[in-house]
Amino acid sequence: MIKFMNMPNRRSQPTFKTSEKIDIKEIQKILLTDSVPVYLLNSGDQDILKLDFVFNAGNIYHENSLIPEITNALIDKGTTLLSSEKISENFDFYGAYLETETGKHIVSVTLYTLNKYFKETFQLLFEILFDAFFPQSEIDIFLKNKYQSFLINQQKTDAVSTEIFAESIFGKNHPYGISVKENDFKNVERGQILNFYREYYNASNMFVMLSGKIKDEHLLILKSFLNQVKRSDTNHLKKDIQIPEKKAVKIFYKIENTVQVSIKVGKITINKLHPDFFNLNICSVILGGYFGSRLMTNIREDKGYTYGIYAGNVSLLELGFFVISADSSKDVYKKALEEIYKELKKIRTVPVGNEELIRVKRWLFGNIIKIFDGPLALSEAYKSIISYNLTKDYFYRYLEAIKNISPEIILKTAQTYLHEDTMTEVTVGA
Repeated sequence: MIKFMNMPNRRSQPTFKTSEKIDIKEIQKILLTDSVPVYLLNSGDQDILKLDFVFNAGNIYHENSLIPEITNALIDKGTTLLSSEKISENFDFYGAYLETETGKHIVSVTLYTLNKYFKETFQLLFEILFDAFFPQSEIDIFLKNKYQSFLINQQKTDAVSTEIFAESIFGKNHPYGISVKENDFKNVERGQILNFYREYYNASNMFVMLSGKIKDEHLLILKSFLNQVKRSDTNHLKKDIQIPEKKAVKIFYKIENTVQVSIKVGKITINKLHPDFFNLNICSVILGGYFGSRLMTNIREDKGYTYGIYAGNVSLLELGFFVISADSSKDVYKKALEEIYKELKKIRTVPVGNEELIRVKRWLFGNIIKIFDGPLALSEAYKSIISYNLTKDYFYRYLEAIKNISPEIILKTAQTYLHEDTMTEVTVGA
């Protein structure tokens, strides 16, 4: 008879354990020039580099938020010497890839390239960034496509509810509450884009991040080009944003001929700089941050009121906001709302059970480990905290918060930030 030694007992749940120490690669901050901060994440075995140019030029910096978006989206659509087609052809030739992203405060232009072609691809990127031309034909195409998407989204309950929710908690004229309106498309001129580009895309208003297998020659190339970037007397690192004093409201917005209702329930909260941020994030995960969360289990699995429901605490540079988001049938959305408020009350009045807490800790720990899976992923994590002047200690503190979270901390946090009576409710549909 064969005896199997040390076989695991599959009838009992394994003990929750975390590594005593997780080694997070430190990002190095250097000054290759007098004015441009450069962050280096030298890690990885593959001959690939990721180069991020990040500018304080998000859509809060112009009264028409289309202008910052167009500027960043069309940055690679032509220079004084190169057409859009030629730029794409050159990047393809070197096996490189360019992507752009526009946020509330910052925009980024990111280059993915092979090490051996860094000089050639960076030279091309540099020309794109600091000699952009913004052809009128490209602006017209972008506006046409964007306007068509805008019209379509105005009939989508989720898109409209997101817009109304931001306006409701921040205010229509608040930088975080402003959204694109139809009239904005009529007020876009090439001159506005050029003026915005000249003011915000300069050495005094940006930082650079280089990630991957970095060699000394790459730094010399980077330095030689950065020395050519013009400076400005203006640094748009932050825009003074007041925290609005808004009371909780309930809003229903009707859209004809829709079969569902989109729900948003939430409020202004805190951002990454607040000591309670990690604990509030954990509360959000318990409520609706993963597939086995309370809202998913109750409202999707048990009641069948929605295909999906999510809860999260979003960090912006000046503040944060909590939101529960779901789509439901117009016949049962009121019942879905009742259950949402029940779950909000429960998390602030009933201690979390040990089994659920272990499950959430496992999910959180596994999820944060993914952030450190390779230099390119880790660079994105660092990029998200540099504007807050945070360091890798931020990640260690988050891991510590996960280890130390308790039913008592969850109750206290939920009582402070998640009382159901303080929530703004937006429903959009038929």
